[in-house]
Amino acid sequence: MMAFLVFSGLGGTALAADLTPGEAYILIKHARPGVTDPDGWAADLIDVLKAQSIPANRENVCAVIAVIDQESNFIANPTVPGLGRLAEKSLREKFGHVPFLSTYVMDWLDSHPAGGTSYLQRIRIAKTEQDLDLTYRALVNDFGTASNMSFVVQSGLLNRAIEERNNISTVGSMQVSVHFALDEARKRRYLPMTLSDVYAVRDELYTRRGGMYYGVRQLLGYETGYNRKIFRFADFNAGRYSSRNASFQHIIATLAKQKLARDGDLLIYDKNGTAQAAVSSSESALRSLSSTNALGLSDKLIRSDLLQEKDDAFALTQTFIAVKGLYLRQTGQPAPYAELPGIDLASPKLSHKMTTASYATSVDRRYAKCAAARL
Repeated sequence: MMAFLVFSGLGGTALAADLTPGEAYILIKHARPGVTDPDGWAADLIDVLKAQSIPANRENVCAVIAVIDQESNFIANPTVPGLGRLAEKSLREKFGHVPFLSTYVMDWLDSHPAGGTSYLQRIRIAKTEQDLDLTYRALVNDFGTASNMSFVVQSGLLNRAIEERNNISTVGSMQVSVHFALDEARKRRYLPMTLSDVYAVRDELYTRRGGMYYGVRQLLGYETGYNRKIFRFADFNAGRYSSRNASFQHIIATLAKQKLARDGDLLIYDKNGTAQAAVSSSESALRSLSSTNALGLSDKLIRSDLLQEKDDAFALTQTFIAVKGLYLRQTGQPAPYAELPGIDLASPKLSHKMTTASYATSVDRRYAKCAAARL
């Protein structure tokens, strides 16, 4: 244990200084007194920050602690109450619009594989997301064998289709987006990922260090321009720059005098995060604003700029600058840079109603508690 640590006050210099694993241990114990192996959590937390050249200062350490405490209570692969029941219910609802198909699918899952625990039984007794993930993987593997397509399946040619159908999309102690983690893993590779490579990333996310590695990357691995951590916490839940983009939607709505969603998505995206050709309400309002106020923004330029909305560079685009300038001229006030997105969260795992704003507020309370803790 680390009882030998010297406690000290927290001054301005301490906020910027890198913490030791011992100091991180104190903060973790302060957040979650009953945590199992706080030494291990502390050592891995400092290690993953340094591995990504992210300062291991009080601000960053407390931000990560707050998210882990919110998402999992410091459990690397947390259990989800009633998960098996929820998963079976979701399956029945998915195929329920065609009664015959629903009956066929559920009967098939209950009778395969022969001679062992069936897929449906595995679903029913699942306690963690990993349990369901491994059941789905077994199903994919058996499909490849039965169809004589094992080589094609394992080669990675069907990775996108396989991942699209895997409903376990956020996992681990920080509930990291699997899509995000896979994108990050691809950046470090020269060759395309096989299905085994994809599964290796998923397996890593279920570990203490792996969940934190990708979680730290998702939470802290980008510049935001925010003046409060709460907006970064909202981004962690809703997607990078959602808080900035929700504010931009607010600005557009104010100038255009129309109601717009403030969900942080200025374009329309498919489930894989690919922008669609259809014009969103936000984009349509921007086009009208440009025409009415002679901003000189063509439809092509607006679309080109909006395609950068998931990047820091969007704040430097002609569209962003022109609209914020118009807001200043018409209201006499500087345009707000960020606000909490207005998103209602829907997930079988949630036991109560939650929004992105309430999620970010809850994490921010934990962050403030950690920042104020005595070392």
